[in-house]
Amino acid sequence: MKNKFKSIFAAVALVGSAWLMQSCNLDENDPNQFGATGFWRSETDFTGNITAMMNQFRGYDQNIMFNAGELRTDYYVPEVSIDGSALNTDWIVRNQYSNSQTQFSKYMDFYGYISNCNTYIYYDEQNGETAFGSNTAARNYNLGIIYGMRAWCLFQIHKMWGTGPLRVNADVILGNYDPESLYMTQASVEEFLNQIKSDINSSLQYFNNAGSTTFPLNPGGVPHGYHYWTKGATEMLAGEVYLWSGKVSTGDHKANPADVTTAKTYLQNVVNNYGYALAPTYDDAINGNKAQNNEVIFATYYDNGKETSSNWYNYVMYDYVTGGTPNQYWSPVGQDGTSPATVAQCWSYYTDPATGSKSRNQYYYTKQNGQQRYCISNALWYQYDAEDSRRLTLIPLYEMSQAQREERTALGLDNPNAIQFIENFNADDYYLASCFIWKYHGSAPTGQERFVGSNDMIYYRLPLAILMLAEVANYEGDNSGVVNYINQIRQRAYGDNWDATQFGYTAGDFTQNETAILQEYAKEFLQEGQRWWTLRRLTTVKGGTDQDHMVFQPQGALGYGLDAKLAAHPNWGEVKTYTMAPQPVNTSKPLLDYATQKYIVLWPLNADLLGSDPALLQTPGYTYPSDPDREQPWIEN
Repeated sequence: MKNKFKSIFAAVALVGSAWLMQSCNLDENDPNQFGATGFWRSETDFTGNITAMMNQFRGYDQNIMFNAGELRTDYYVPEVSIDGSALNTDWIVRNQYSNSQTQFSKYMDFYGYISNCNTYIYYDEQNGETAFGSNTAARNYNLGIIYGMRAWCLFQIHKMWGTGPLRVNADVILGNYDPESLYMTQASVEEFLNQIKSDINSSLQYFNNAGSTTFPLNPGGVPHGYHYWTKGATEMLAGEVYLWSGKVSTGDHKANPADVTTAKTYLQNVVNNYGYALAPTYDDAINGNKAQNNEVIFATYYDNGKETSSNWYNYVMYDYVTGGTPNQYWSPVGQDGTSPATVAQCWSYYTDPATGSKSRNQYYYTKQNGQQRYCISNALWYQYDAEDSRRLTLIPLYEMSQAQREERTALGLDNPNAIQFIENFNADDYYLASCFIWKYHGSAPTGQERFVGSNDMIYYRLPLAILMLAEVANYEGDNSGVVNYINQIRQRAYGDNWDATQFGYTAGDFTQNETAILQEYAKEFLQEGQRWWTLRRLTTVKGGTDQDHMVFQPQGALGYGLDAKLAAHPNWGEVKTYTMAPQPVNTSKPLLDYATQKYIVLWPLNADLLGSDPALLQTPGYTYPSDPDREQPWIEN
């Protein structure tokens, strides 16, 4: 992004970069200083603004993919980090939300981005015809992007808070600086959803009017220009929106089965009409050549080897510097960090079995990314078959069992922690202490030791549309469709190991199918921010109640269905450390208890926001920090 966007971004003023409507503390600068008299005068101005907004969108990566999409799910274990580090934000992993623990403030600043979209639309209405002249295709294409991105932001607000103020006009740009008149309460959920769907329709119409035109600054010849919003991205969003509104009831919106049928049309368009195709391997989809990746639908751009800082995913990667991990655990992963091995090496070191010489493993050495603050659940590792290439997104750490330690001590052998490698390693004889995530390979530039997070952050890729179509097929009672879509994903994941008779899915009843789809999401989309939303959307009963969603049901547990596997491996348990015994794997406990926690599927609003705008109402189920007895006339529960 540094090379591609920096020069343009520096020249572009994003008018609505703050949540201008939330309080009386408005920006003191006149937003019109870059208005119709100084900016928004040429096609270059408008197109440059789009580029700047794509840069701005990167600021949402961590919050969307990790903080909102995964952190509060059962991917992460709340007890302890394996290397002895204290966990960050443990209360989020435990889902302990309250009016004083809101996780996000100011609607995660989505309204800042929405304000920029509103500003663009306003100035296009004022100056667009003159600025673009005869190039109406480019003008329409840009508006397709803007309406699509605004719909995306509004949809995140809907999923997270149910609804919000429908701020879709450029009030401040129009000269309204009166804070009291800018106060606005939340719309009903149905009104909010209707605005999202309206923006989707507008986006598609503008893209259609643009014809085959692609964004003028399509970066590097990347297929479909996936670093910019596209018509394919809008159709992917439409499929997600209608699938959600067809299966999830919120407030005055009741899940509408007809919306599932509508979602199917959009998702089929994504699969069939844009040239998207699964990459040859799972690793290619995530770490392959960007210019050759036809699988990605929309992603934010990070420059290979030239980004100045690591990406957000470093928080869940291993750092050899901290904790006691290097001297306590062994991992049967090759020296390159990408393949299984028959020799388990002491973590972060490589010992040559032939000579006994010990050296720092260069791969692990470059992964200096901060303390290991989040611990991945062993249940996910157990869900993968050994033949599934996606399992290599996790690096397992094993520890000797107590019996093995006692045996070595009785024989007077060295402290087991001093053992540098174990030949002919059999994982079943050891405890799986935990796994570190290594999905995004990033890069280590020449002459540098520090890992650089240069992977694009993928919001939408083709397998998401395919598995959503599996959901649709299950909803329609189409078992053959469920099998087809699930097996498309599995076949790529297993590669040369694929054997449909052994690994192919066999359809069951609605609940069994839905559970299989949920588990496929979990294995395919680790670190892509989908786990929380699939737990919220998928359900054990077609057309059932809120209580039937997977987030409240045993089938939603990450370890669901593992009982037989666990029984056959007495050393298998949940995360343990050298100071803590292994914990049992959760195979049946729902993530949330419906009777006491149903309201926390939505996030609360923070106190400062509620205090600055008296028109805003707290999310139902939470209280007002300054007035616990205040009524909450928001929407139906």
